[in-house]
Amino acid sequence: MRLALQALVGQRRGLVILALPVLLVVLSGVLRVLTGEPVSADAVIVEVGIALVVPLVALLAANGVLGPEIDDGSVVYLLSTPVSRYAVAASKYAAAAGVATVAAVGGLLGASVAGGLSDRWVIVSLVTGGAATLLYTALFTALSAATRHGMIAGLLYVLVVEQLLGRFLSGLRYVSVRSIAERLGEAAADVDLPVADLTVAYAVVAALVLLVVGVAAAGWRLSRFQLRGDE
Repeated sequence: MRLALQALVGQRRGLVILALPVLLVVLSGVLRVLTGEPVSADAVIVEVGIALVVPLVALLAANGVLGPEIDDGSVVYLLSTPVSRYAVAASKYAAAAGVATVAAVGGLLGASVAGGLSDRWVIVSLVTGGAATLLYTALFTALSAATRHGMIAGLLYVLVVEQLLGRFLSGLRYVSVRSIAERLGEAAADVDLPVADLTVAYAVVAALVLLVVGVAAAGWRLSRFQLRGDE
């Protein structure tokens, strides 16, 4: 976990992770100043914050704790220690999720306050932002362990599956991290988000399954990790 934290907060990647939530807060504050009234929560918090900032922060964090070590081959030294590969994956996930949650949720909360939104949107920021960050990080940690192109795979999921196809294929909401997290936030804060037909029970179960499967898949991949000849 210490190595993972150093890889995140001690590198330029940490500045990028922090910059995205800061830009969200600045955007919210500027819009409020220009319009003289509270910002649109759907536009700023949902469509920009939850739909873009949260997954990008989680993607950067998840790929920052495991991807570079796999790319340069230094992960073999970590895997040579007598530590369970699943424990390694869980520790990497914990570090990435911790950093990403602080950054993403902090940005959503700051944007809610700067934009003059009600307390209900503060709850949405905490519940939906926190849940989405934890789930995205689990998914992206598994992808970064499974492929060298984890960043590209994560971007394809966010931009193509959730942003593009999700607008036309309503059934994708059942496998959408954003929809699951928004359903949890909707139930907690009593706000109207576009996922009313997902049950709370399904959202809770799906979230728990994704967390467990994501970390377990990363551990399984690490347990079978081998350097090929040209690496």
